Amino acid sequence: LYVGNISFDSTEEDMIQLFSSVGECGSVTLVRDEQGRNRGFAFVVMRTKEDGDAAIEKLNGMEWNGRTIAVRESNN
Repeated sequence: LYVGNISFDSTEEDMIQLFSSVGECGSVTLVRDEQGRNRGFAFVVMRTKEDGDAAIEKLNGMEWNGRTIAVRESNN
């Protein structure tokens, strides 16, 4: 899944906790710049298609850490 508009203060652990609340989260890759700062988007792998669909349904448009996050299927 692609997750956009993430707070720059969010961590991989924060995201694992959030996505685990709707299904089994496999991994989180928070995209960072050359200095290691969070760039505001990430890729999340859920264990099943059903868990991924549930994450999109429940978390897309949700306010989290002061930002309205976007959750959708990744293009890659």
